[in-house]
Amino acid sequence: MLKTLRTSPERIQSGPILTTLLKLSAPAIVAFIFHTTFNFVDRFFVSRLGAVELGALGMAFTVQSVLIGIGSGTGIGASSLIARFIGADKKERADNAAEHSLLIILALSLIMTIIGPPLARPLFLLLGASEQMMPYILEYINIILYGSLFQFFSMIGNGILRGEGNTVTPMRVMVVGNLVNMVLDPLLIFGIGPFPALGVQGAALATVIGRAVSCIFLAASLFGKKNIIALNMRAFRYQGAIIRGIFAVGGPTIIGQLSNSLGLFLLFFLLRPYGDMAKSAFTLGFTYQQVAILPIIGISQGTLTMSGQNFGAGNFGRVRSVVQKSLLFCMGLMCVLALIMILGRGAFVRVFSDLAEVIRIGRTMLLIFALGFPFLAARIILASFFQGLGRGFAAFVINFSYILLFAMPLALLLSRLIGLEGVWTGIVAGNLLSSALGAIWAAAVSRRLVEDSPEPISSGRRAPVG
Repeated sequence: MLKTLRTSPERIQSGPILTTLLKLSAPAIVAFIFHTTFNFVDRFFVSRLGAVELGALGMAFTVQSVLIGIGSGTGIGASSLIARFIGADKKERADNAAEHSLLIILALSLIMTIIGPPLARPLFLLLGASEQMMPYILEYINIILYGSLFQFFSMIGNGILRGEGNTVTPMRVMVVGNLVNMVLDPLLIFGIGPFPALGVQGAALATVIGRAVSCIFLAASLFGKKNIIALNMRAFRYQGAIIRGIFAVGGPTIIGQLSNSLGLFLLFFLLRPYGDMAKSAFTLGFTYQQVAILPIIGISQGTLTMSGQNFGAGNFGRVRSVVQKSLLFCMGLMCVLALIMILGRGAFVRVFSDLAEVIRIGRTMLLIFALGFPFLAARIILASFFQGLGRGFAAFVINFSYILLFAMPLALLLSRLIGLEGVWTGIVAGNLLSSALGAIWAAAVSRRLVEDSPEPISSGRRAPVG
């Protein structure tokens, strides 16, 4: 069955758009479901240790989100460049881009392992971590930082494969790693059988071990012979232009992702007056939002690959159709998920906590967040569209405007006017405004592409890719 999900460049560039998009996205959706299921399970087990431990995990995620932002941004940059090279029929340059991506992985992991742990405590003190939370935060995040090599290799390596249109292998890799993680979580957190009871440390250790296992499978695939991309590190020759090509998209994407991380930092800062229960409620609410957008993240990967390969092939009319159909499908889907979230929000909150204050805050937050689901989906898809075209700056502006120009200023203003509910409302308003900005920009860009270059793909026209 998995073989039927494999998608060739020919189908990406000429097959039915929505069918091809969903086929390309399905493995990524499954992979992200497993990934977020692990996050859900992780937080579920930690919540059984107490509300303070759950809040500590949420605060630790602010730093972990920095690693995710750097890894996913670089992976997106590599995926975009590789997709455009393949669309332009430049196979050797696509191979070279993949080899340079491996070099970037080593550099990033070395930097994070050295500078991360010493900076953790002063950073969380600045964010307002209580003395009660601080030990749990550091127990978790230091293990994650020391294992950053596995996180970067997994995210960027999967980006290489997605660039060529292979979304099945990344799915397998993520599923294996997350299954290992979910099995180890209760064993290492609570000390079941021969395993020691490590608490929050056990959750972090299970995460790192799961990622290490997934990296073994990923390395076997990357250096195998079944991929379009062929890695040959013995023949590797460094080219600064390839690094610049990766970070032309990856750099703005990383900055945009880091602005989201900064937004999380600022959000926890805004939550300081409301106490640890508000932080715990936000942690569980944010978890549910991450679950809800899983299909959208998967489809965004498919949108990036289809946009990139068709742009590289000069099939600009198809590029516009890809983003239009992706947007309509994703926003409709998120309307359905928003209704489910609104109707079941009370039960969803009680999965994590039976404390009255956490339940009260969580119910209201889930209601407000759910109303913004369609706009959140639009922002994600529009950013991936620009990334596929190699327009990293546009994707950066969409993400940057969301958190720092719209969401955080509005959250601060509305919190002064209506209290804690104003924080959640500001976040939703940020998604609405940034997605509107992205939609106007995407419409202008796609219209200009079609008007300037109306030739079909059969004309042989190729777009510049770097």
